[in-house]
Amino acid sequence: MIITEMTKEHIDEVITINNLSFTTDAWNEQGFYREFSLEYSRKWVGIEDNKVVVYAIFWCHGDEAFMMTFAVHPDYRSKGIAFSFLTEVFELLKAQNIKYVELDVRKSNLPAINLYRKLGFKIERERPRFYSDGESAFVMSKEL
Repeated sequence: MIITEMTKEHIDEVITINNLSFTTDAWNEQGFYREFSLEYSRKWVGIEDNKVVVYAIFWCHGDEAFMMTFAVHPDYRSKGIAFSFLTEVFELLKAQNIKYVELDVRKSNLPAINLYRKLGFKIERERPRFYSDGESAFVMSKEL
């Protein structure tokens, strides 16, 4: 897999992955394009078979990063792509002097929670009724 910074040329493929991955609270096209105007936004894609198969967007402030959105194309899940992609992205963040990463994850999303735990994240707290459908989120964090 090739990991590279996201460009506007990747947006159509990223939106496809986003729409296949999230039924509620999915980002829209305007949201993805807005990221290119934010100086604190860091965006990467993973390319395999000449197509985008995974993406992540982080907001970085000082030495901290917050994962805003992350998804793997359904056809490429359960193959270790998420783990290897995020492992490399965290190295890229460390090279930018990021020392701490935080994210929100649905309480019911056990595959994601297990992935994040495998990557060294710990559950810090719960955000009750965080998502638009009323589901709560766990806040997870890790030091890089």
